[in-house]
Amino acid sequence: MKLKCEILEESNLFFGGNNSTIDPKVGLNFYGPYGSFGPESGKSITIKAGVISTFESLNLLKIWLNTLKHRITGRIIEDSDVRSIDFPGISSESPLNFEIHLVESAIENISKEDLEKALSSESRDERILKIIDIYKEKFQDMATNHPSPDIILLPLDEQVIEKCKNPRDIQDKIVFRIRTFDKKNIQPDEIPLFDFHNYLKVLGIKHHLVSQVIRPSTLIFSHKNQDEATVAWNVAVALYYKGTGIPWKIAEIDEETCYVGISFYQEISKNEQNMNTSMAHVYLKTGESQIVQGNSFYWDSQKGRSPHLSEENSQQIIERIISVYKRQRGKNPKRLVIHKSSPFSDEEISGFKSSSANIEVSDFIHIDFGSSIRAFINRYSYPPLRGTIFGINTTWFLYTVGYVPSLGTYPGATIPKPLKINFAKSDSHYKTIGQDIMALTKMDWNTADYCRREPVTLSVSRKVGDILSELRGTSSETPPENYKFYM
Repeated sequence: MKLKCEILEESNLFFGGNNSTIDPKVGLNFYGPYGSFGPESGKSITIKAGVISTFESLNLLKIWLNTLKHRITGRIIEDSDVRSIDFPGISSESPLNFEIHLVESAIENISKEDLEKALSSESRDERILKIIDIYKEKFQDMATNHPSPDIILLPLDEQVIEKCKNPRDIQDKIVFRIRTFDKKNIQPDEIPLFDFHNYLKVLGIKHHLVSQVIRPSTLIFSHKNQDEATVAWNVAVALYYKGTGIPWKIAEIDEETCYVGISFYQEISKNEQNMNTSMAHVYLKTGESQIVQGNSFYWDSQKGRSPHLSEENSQQIIERIISVYKRQRGKNPKRLVIHKSSPFSDEEISGFKSSSANIEVSDFIHIDFGSSIRAFINRYSYPPLRGTIFGINTTWFLYTVGYVPSLGTYPGATIPKPLKINFAKSDSHYKTIGQDIMALTKMDWNTADYCRREPVTLSVSRKVGDILSELRGTSSETPPENYKFYM
């Protein structure tokens, strides 16, 4: 049997007025965000924002937000004559048609004295914990503000980064402990947090507040790998989603299909070291993005590095997912698509089949990001086109990043790798499954880029898992389902 090779069509996206195009930035520029607040509606929206910061960072934030009100010129794409799309500005007069308003009564100031006292400790661990205590108090105070702001902005102070990050780390990232469970007899109280950014998210979740962490480098547009327009685009999309609704939605995908990304995150319990919890990111064409938490279970690492669900746990998490879908849509989905970044075990397949027995069409897809396969085009210096798919039977390779004709270039910096797609169970044609993955690479609200390499089903589930790992001991409440709390 011969190897098949085809080019999948690019997925269209819906924007304001149900107008469609393939590029998020083009769509937002011409038609505005999807929904009732597009330019044609004659309406604009104001996102009410609270702030927790030092006085210095608050001033930088105000200057930064004022800069974002205006057009920012896009950069010239390297090795091409193509210029990236200008950022139109965040305002009611721009195509984005929304603005950010800082609510004075919802500004919680971190005093210079409190900051200096917290950062005066000789131990880096103590400095981090004292800064966390300050944020705990400020989030508690913020929660008493009525009405609550739509979003809480958290511009981090440069001193906090410099004093709390690992001095050997060049990134503006604060890690209290690297997340590993190799050491024996770890007690929960010994590790109060792992990642500072994720823990701030948890503090917001505890008070049902949506937050946006802003690093000092973002406030002064000093990202090494992103120009000012790209930073502004990405921030605008994230703020719009968190404060309002979806910026765009997929055009072609069937509205009665439920997409699910299954992943796992580790937690520490008092009795077991290798506790894992399953979680799912549920995505619908309408833009709803839900988080469904599964059961915790012990995984013996001698069975393999990647944990797997038992048949019972597999069945239960899909039943919960279908219940969420039915609650929102009033009926079961006609098609269920499950993505995993690790192979499906026999028990998982059995449990998923059992819980989806009443679903007309179901596809269980293992997406491998570590494939060593590469494809090259004779006599051309550019990589294969995005959408190139080749394979046979139940194994296929899909280029979700590559040369993009509408951009006139390949927007990446390294040789692109295709995704390896293995069908554990498939009722759908391989082109349908590939087209789904292509569309879902354009639905990450953290960016306005043309696409990402990973479908949002899996990229989001991994990010959410990192944050859920920090929930330990902070709240007895069920974590919120809406993705905006974790983003």
